[in-house]
Amino acid sequence: MTTFSIALVLYLIMDPIGNIGSFLSQLSRYPQKKQLWVIVREMFFALIAIFIFSAIGENLFVILDLSETTVRLSSGLILFLVALQILFPTTNSMRENLPKEEPYVIPLAIPLTAGPSLLATVMLYAHLEESNQIMFAGILIAWIAALITLLLGSKLQRLIGDNGLAASERLMGMILVLLAIQRFMEGVMLFMCTPSPMAS
Repeated sequence: MTTFSIALVLYLIMDPIGNIGSFLSQLSRYPQKKQLWVIVREMFFALIAIFIFSAIGENLFVILDLSETTVRLSSGLILFLVALQILFPTTNSMRENLPKEEPYVIPLAIPLTAGPSLLATVMLYAHLEESNQIMFAGILIAWIAALITLLLGSKLQRLIGDNGLAASERLMGMILVLLAIQRFMEGVMLFMCTPSPMAS
């Protein structure tokens, strides 16, 4: 994997464009400066969670003795499920049931930004990618891009409107479907090319 591919997938799963509406709704009663501060604070909490799961990912897979095939198939399935959630949002999602009080870690940092799907993907990628530097750079680039997107959320909403944001989110979901299928097929090919233990 390259730094760009890791950053792209993580950015898509963070879904900052889809989260713009939730962030603006939660912070609408606060002045502009506080809105920006809360966004930076919540994204920082999300970054901490991402790095924690990246650090424990490799150790977890070693302890569980999971194969490369299992990791690739699992990452493909996870990405596909995330894409389905983006393409077909439900009314009982977190975005539709935001709490009234000021957000603090929950729900903006976790689970809207660093949700279970993102954290699981980070753990899988930490196992697949041997270079800690590439993994670190990919996470940081994705996080910075998501932070900039959210900080410019109100301007983006005025520029392209709610329909434009929804269309952009669906486009991200479609890209994620393609990435998920590719990752899953890599796992299938690896499974087919790996000799069975019974054969030896």
